[in-house]
Amino acid sequence: MQQLPSILPPPPLPDGTEAPPRPPDRQANLIRFQSELEFIQCLANPLYLRELSIQGYLSKPEFVNYLEYLQYWRDPEYVRFIVYPTCLVYLTLLLQPTFRDRLADPTFVAELARVASRHHETWRVEKPPDPDKVKAEASH
Repeated sequence: MQQLPSILPPPPLPDGTEAPPRPPDRQANLIRFQSELEFIQCLANPLYLRELSIQGYLSKPEFVNYLEYLQYWRDPEYVRFIVYPTCLVYLTLLLQPTFRDRLADPTFVAELARVASRHHETWRVEKPPDPDKVKAEASH
C-alpha cells in the first residue's frame, strides 16, 4: 500500500529535537487505522452505499466478512474517533441481506438520503437551562 501524504510525522520531543521516525510496523498500523476509519465513515453516505451495491461489493461474501470485522469500531477505544455515528447504524444494516438488496433501488437510497438530510437540518444540541434564569422565573 502506498503511503498516504496525510500521515503526520511523530511530534517533536519535549526538548524540541526531531523525533525518530516511526518503526515500519507502527507506520503500517497507523495507515491501516486511518484507512479503515475513513472507509467506515464513508458508510454514513447512502449514495456511497448505493455505489458499493452497483459495483457488486455487497454481494461478495469477502466484503460482508470485512464489514463484520469492522464491528470493532463500536468499542469505546475506537468509537471516539468517529465523526459520523450514522456509519455505525449503516454498518449494522449492511450485515442484513435484505438491506443490501434494497440498496439496488434508487428510490430507497434517495429516501435514505432525504431522511439523513432532514435529520441534519433539524438536529441541534439543546442547551441546559441557565440556573440564574430558572431561579428568577421561580421567584415570580
